[in-house]
Amino acid sequence: MVVKNKKTWKRSLQGAAASLMLLSVTACTLSPEYKRPASSVAQEWPIGPAYGAPLMDGARLPQAYNVGWKVFFKDPVLSQLISMALTNNRDLREAIENITATHASYIQQRGELFPQVNANAGASYQTTPGGTTGFGGGRGYLHANQLSTGFGISNYEIDLFDRIRSLTRAAREQYLAQQETTISVQISLVSEVANNYMAWLADMNSLQTIQESVRNREKNLALVQGMNRYGQQNAQAVAQAVELLQEAKSQEQTYLKTAANDMNSLTQLVGQPIPQSLLQQAGPNPSLDRFVSMPEVGSGMPSDLLERRPDIRLAEHQLKEANANVGFARSAFFPSIQLTTSGGTAGSTFAQMFGPFSAAWSVMPTVTVPLLDWGKNIAQLRAAKAKTRAAAAHYQSVVQVAFKEVADSLAARTTLKQKWQAELEAVRASQKDYNISLARYKNGIDSFLPTLVAQRTLLNAKVTAIQSRLQYMQSLSTLYRTLGGGWSAEDAFQNSTTAQNTAQSPVMKK
Repeated sequence: MVVKNKKTWKRSLQGAAASLMLLSVTACTLSPEYKRPASSVAQEWPIGPAYGAPLMDGARLPQAYNVGWKVFFKDPVLSQLISMALTNNRDLREAIENITATHASYIQQRGELFPQVNANAGASYQTTPGGTTGFGGGRGYLHANQLSTGFGISNYEIDLFDRIRSLTRAAREQYLAQQETTISVQISLVSEVANNYMAWLADMNSLQTIQESVRNREKNLALVQGMNRYGQQNAQAVAQAVELLQEAKSQEQTYLKTAANDMNSLTQLVGQPIPQSLLQQAGPNPSLDRFVSMPEVGSGMPSDLLERRPDIRLAEHQLKEANANVGFARSAFFPSIQLTTSGGTAGSTFAQMFGPFSAAWSVMPTVTVPLLDWGKNIAQLRAAKAKTRAAAAHYQSVVQVAFKEVADSLAARTTLKQKWQAELEAVRASQKDYNISLARYKNGIDSFLPTLVAQRTLLNAKVTAIQSRLQYMQSLSTLYRTLGGGWSAEDAFQNSTTAQNTAQSPVMKK
């Protein structure tokens, strides 16, 4: 269509733009109203002998979610190992890159909400014999030239029935869900590095204890062999001493392998070879005695987990995505309106292109109305609603699992500490028993058998006490993780309301 002047052309374009804006503003929303499902967990943490004193004194103890991992894990060697892992761990790096990918997909999908404006320029030169058109009595040629330039919108869908906006909401929830996935990976990584490092210290301590026992049993074997030569002991006592020594040497090899496996796992988590200079900071005889203790943290209320745990927030974003997909499925029942427009100048020569009466524009709307799809749209809507119900059930399941993990960690914190203290008492009693048995054997009062039994019991008690201490310390680290701690290096927030929004990818705060 050709217009008579540029003012009319401009008014026409302005009217078209205003119409598009009006349609976008007044478009309906077909997604169901989102409501968070009920959590289906208790309002308070379990109480009883296994749980000890509750960790809900917010005035006295900082909340785990707000405590940075550098504040919680004060051990200098462990702190450096965690920093290395956050920089080099491949699983975390993959998760971070997935954030970039899903964000780009979201931006790409959001761009469908707006018309894509393209500049175009074209030229057409045509020569036709006069005989084919009857021009000039069949003689000569007809020359037709056309030049054009301008801007245009191609196949822009006016989102009157929420199709594009539903897909955009779903893409945004995918992006936010990936952020929560990455935060969860970081929290787990921090906890795994801490637990593996503590396991290495404990196994090295157990190895040293067994090696010390090997040296003592070698001395006892020499003592028994000497007494046997002078007829004060029989060959059975010598065999018993050899048996005890070889048993300890077998345990030594077991813990050599276990400590090596701990270091291999730690190296994998860190993502690079661990410098020996760093491990040397743990001392010539690494043990849990040199490990800097972890502070207590508050557990808050079960309802706080809904905002603190990234896996719960992830499940909620997945539910919101499914909810948005219901809106997309509903939009398939309504017409689809697409618009192609162009506006610019045209003429047979360059002079005419920019002269009077050269403005040209066109509007080509297309409406597609679903008539007969043989049940496809209904099936798609049913599937979307079923996936929403499944996502709601998954969300509730994740909340229940989170509640269980925290409750288990609270029980472990109390019971494992009592267990460790009982094991220490057993070590002291076993040491006393061994000293008495060895003295009675040297004085000829008893045979070597009571000493053998006492020495075996003492070693087992020492190793068990070390492992019980490890379990207790790991329970503190696990409790910190299950309460949502470890996503930030430094102390994060001072109140829970600020902590609710973590969409700024806190995983980057290393």
